[in-house]
Amino acid sequence: MSIKSFFQESAIGFIIKRILLAAVIIVILSWITLLLIDVYTRHGESVPVPDVRGLYFEEANNILNNSDLYALVIDSVYVRDKALGTILEQIPAAGSSVKKQRNIFLIVNKNQFKKVPLPDVSDISQRQADALLRSVGLNVSSVIYSPSEFKDLVIDVLYNGKSITAGSRITEGASVVLVVGSGMGENITRVPALTGLTLTEAREIVIQSSFVLGAVNYDEAPANNENKYFIYRQRPSGKEAASAGSRIDIWLTKDQNLLNESIESEDEEAEETFF
Repeated sequence: MSIKSFFQESAIGFIIKRILLAAVIIVILSWITLLLIDVYTRHGESVPVPDVRGLYFEEANNILNNSDLYALVIDSVYVRDKALGTILEQIPAAGSSVKKQRNIFLIVNKNQFKKVPLPDVSDISQRQADALLRSVGLNVSSVIYSPSEFKDLVIDVLYNGKSITAGSRITEGASVVLVVGSGMGENITRVPALTGLTLTEAREIVIQSSFVLGAVNYDEAPANNENKYFIYRQRPSGKEAASAGSRIDIWLTKDQNLLNESIESEDEEAEETFF
């Protein structure tokens, strides 16, 4: 039997013929697939990645587009000594070879300054306060000495000329002023009247009057804004006199009725004293 007859008349030959045909089709399809992959991936068409670190996104995007590449921001962090909004890192690295029309992943510096909470430095030494402030990225620009019962302990912190409470968020790298106790003053002076004031207002007046703010008490624990609370009681009272540097304890409330009663009581006492 000839080979031609074998493939045409034999069952085995028929099967082999179909197998060979399938193999040829697979080879052809594989070749076409590889050809299409080369076209899609632009085989052999690569470009060097430009260095866009330190540039703003718009600048980097233009440079990458000129190289037929695309900029894609994948993360943003805050680095204090780098310009806001500039590119910190890129992936792949500058100089790497990549195919055209690929994404270059970018990490940029945030556009806003980082805020840090002011640590509580009250009643600790100036040296400890300075170290604690620096540990969170804040600086001490100067020290003001004020009469106080306890010498060399921090009384208050000033930011932009105003008293600031612990926990307030300020810009990282900012400078604050420490108010430090210089010991009890010899002068006897009248205690400032604080009824009706907020904690922030009272703190400034107390320091300006050469006194020290002592215990701060609330009739109800403050949830958010402390400036919604007003002083309705103080010790010593605004009618007394005390040595410079003495502490003034205060009580605060959001209850307007309680505040009004306290103010009325003080007014009545003032009238009785007058007459």
